[in-house]
Amino acid sequence: MPGAAVLPECVAVRTVDGERAIRLLRAAGLLDTGFKPARSGERLMLPVENAELALEALRSSGLEAWQCRASFEPRRRPRGLRSLGFEGLSGYSLVGDIAVFSRREGGPGVEEYRRAAEALMREQPRVRAVYLKEATVGELRVQRLVHLAGEKRTWTVHREFGLEFEVDIARAYFNPRLANEHRLVAESVGEGERVLDMFSGVGGFSIHTASLRSVSVVASDINPHAALLAARNARRNRRRLRGRVSVLRADAALLPRILQPVFTTIIMNHPTASHMFAWEACRLAGSGGARVLFYRLSESCPQAAEDALQAFTRAPCCRRVEVGWCRRVLEYSPSAAVYRVEVAVEPGRV
Repeated sequence: MPGAAVLPECVAVRTVDGERAIRLLRAAGLLDTGFKPARSGERLMLPVENAELALEALRSSGLEAWQCRASFEPRRRPRGLRSLGFEGLSGYSLVGDIAVFSRREGGPGVEEYRRAAEALMREQPRVRAVYLKEATVGELRVQRLVHLAGEKRTWTVHREFGLEFEVDIARAYFNPRLANEHRLVAESVGEGERVLDMFSGVGGFSIHTASLRSVSVVASDINPHAALLAARNARRNRRRLRGRVSVLRADAALLPRILQPVFTTIIMNHPTASHMFAWEACRLAGSGGARVLFYRLSESCPQAAEDALQAFTRAPCCRRVEVGWCRRVLEYSPSAAVYRVEVAVEPGRV
């Protein structure tokens, strides 16, 4: 391997755990980002700053990990937008091989983003298309996009934790920054549960959950393109799934007419509208109650928790409502973020 170096500080994980291990080590500041990971059979070798600490971090998170020695290729670091001469632009997200900028209010015009997109493609050859997202609009949560550079296509395959998702960024909502959230929620679900994903998009939460647990998941979305992609993604990942995913194209308001009240975990990932469907969620809870994961765009965790409490206490079918802990999921703007609030509900049949 030309330019490779043998590093004494190295840990190995199963390839299926590779993405999660990299995220954990990067968050802990233990990943040596100057070198590329190397694959050997069914194991992924990761260059680290301190192997002992890295092993402890991985094992404490439930991952199998081993100390190793391997040859690593030095990483060529792509230059950031600022070093390429672009100031004041928003960052970009990668969805498969498509880069998406989000336009800032009062920020530069389209032509400045177009120049940045062309520079980005020169710097990162794996990026094949670049778009500017101007807004997420309508009840179908589709993105209004402007093509900036590269191929004029919006379909791609995005990978998370060894799973593959077909995504059409122009037709269905998808946020790659939710990858870790998908996994955290999946890990929190117990074996044998019945899970309802009320606003499933292309199936992120549903497929992650079924990949880790022997569960029955219903993924529902009002957007026909999102529902079709979710069904295709369930089939695409079928060999990686332990549980079963059923996909519906349905308005969340109609779900109590379609589904039986049997669910033990209900995922409500619609941060601007989840509060409007508290009654439906409560009606779909099993007889022993349900854990509702309520996502809310808010200024703070206390405010998001208060919004959740108000939404469910106003639902006449909820006999008991308990608001648990709150987690900040991702930043939305300088003054607001998306939060996840865990709510325990017990229905009273009305």
